[in-house]
Amino acid sequence: MLRSSILRATGAIQPRMVTRMATSSPAVSIIRNYSTPAPVKPNIKLLAEIRKTIEGISMMKAKEALIQTNNDLEKALEWVRDDEAKAGVKKAEKLKGRQALEGLVGVVVGEVGEHGNRGAIVELNCETDFVSRNDLFKGLVSQIASTALLVVEGSANASKGLVQDVAVTDLLQAPIMPDPTPAPEGSTPPPAHEFATVQESITKVIAKLGENISLRRCAVVNFPENQRGMVLTGGATHGGDKHPYAGKMGALSVMTLVSKQGGSKKVVPSAAVTTLSRQLTRHLIASPSITIHQEDCKIPLEVSNGGHAPPEVVDAWLDERVLMRQPFIFGGGKVEQVIAKVAKEEGLRIKVVDALRWERGEGMVKAEAVDFAEEVRRQIENK
Repeated sequence: MLRSSILRATGAIQPRMVTRMATSSPAVSIIRNYSTPAPVKPNIKLLAEIRKTIEGISMMKAKEALIQTNNDLEKALEWVRDDEAKAGVKKAEKLKGRQALEGLVGVVVGEVGEHGNRGAIVELNCETDFVSRNDLFKGLVSQIASTALLVVEGSANASKGLVQDVAVTDLLQAPIMPDPTPAPEGSTPPPAHEFATVQESITKVIAKLGENISLRRCAVVNFPENQRGMVLTGGATHGGDKHPYAGKMGALSVMTLVSKQGGSKKVVPSAAVTTLSRQLTRHLIASPSITIHQEDCKIPLEVSNGGHAPPEVVDAWLDERVLMRQPFIFGGGKVEQVIAKVAKEEGLRIKVVDALRWERGEGMVKAEAVDFAEEVRRQIENK
């Protein structure tokens, strides 16, 4: 009996009652299945559709979107846009303190209508020349310039000319327009235009390119009230790897055309006049000037020598800085002479009333490099 108790205590034998219970009922086999749903496999066709719809999205991000939404295309597109917006805001906040001295100038002009055409110029900055050459960045520049042309207006102060400044804050809140750049022949059609503000579009590109991007300035051409004749605006850029609307430099030229038969007579610009407008804008890029007409130019005292400087010295200074006195880069004499010749041949009074030339980063000063050890010391002291 003692041995039996010891065996029970050690588990060597089972109690008799338990044995009877086990043998008094038929054997029951219980199988528990522990399983997880099969992972979602991204649909190849939907993957291609997402990458076609949303420009610049990576393959991994498109796959993640389909997995997260169980291959629902509409939900996947919405997931990607929300993800881009969140990532862009975080990255923009992180990068906003970094200097953006590179970038491009964008110029877009409208179609010529009954009263002429308008134009817009913007400057968008980034940190490196490498990003400024990116097609995504170039497209953003031309989109913002197109938005400035079609959506916003300049200040009402016409005394400053027809090219008027636009508040950057107003442009940032405007709905961004599609890229006016024509797609190359035979290429895939661009994705459908998404509704977003200029600021939201900049934030998305920051997330994709990983650099601080900022809109620096903007100006547009506005028609004056009671305009006689026609306002003809020319636009051009240079240094953008042959991009039609973006470059390291950009310019707008504005001419008024009035018929010699009377100001009320309708003016239709000929090929010669439109060529003049286009060439004049290119001339502005190649030959910077400080004024259009000589009467608006103040000669510095060190040049005039109080009125005692030789005439040839003053003339040389004016020929370099006054637009109408400059030699026209396309030949035919000075700018003033070329315009007068075209005006006579076309029976028009042609006057250059405004001109603007921008170069990306001009007037911006690079911040001095901060000594790392000194920066750490300051942070410790400020704690």
